[in-house]
Amino acid sequence: MRRPLKLKTDYLNLLLDLAAQRTRERGDRAYERVLGMPLRDVRLLRMIGAQPGIAMGALSDGSGLEKTLASKVVGSLAKRGLLERQIGQKDARNVHLVLTDKGVDVVKRAEPLGKKLEAGFSLLLGKNELDELRNSLQKVLDAELATREQFEVWLQKIADPAAD
Repeated sequence: MRRPLKLKTDYLNLLLDLAAQRTRERGDRAYERVLGMPLRDVRLLRMIGAQPGIAMGALSDGSGLEKTLASKVVGSLAKRGLLERQIGQKDARNVHLVLTDKGVDVVKRAEPLGKKLEAGFSLLLGKNELDELRNSLQKVLDAELATREQFEVWLQKIADPAAD
């Protein structure tokens, strides 16, 4: 058997992925049991409820879902009578999303469940640590957005080292 390589094993991406995967799985199970829908669907409904009239692009960007998947989920939620698509008044190509009364009811039922799930973190982290974690994660998101252009340039360089 080979000896283990000396490698960095605590990359932030890995830790973030594991934390997201595990907490998302818990959320899925809880929301499926109580509301009959996965966390992903609840997340989109919450975003629409918080920003009535949100456009599909903004919904996709804000939720982290790929545009095709977000569109598919929105279609499913519309068929279930939880949201409506409204054509933009200034530009008919723009579609804005709003919750129906049934959608508002689902979001209101989901809110205490979401708070209870998040409160589970307080078993190991105090309020200050949770606030610090939330702020740090927001900084990571802000930094990613601020460095997107530089990343694309760097990506081109590593794809074609001879161009340097």
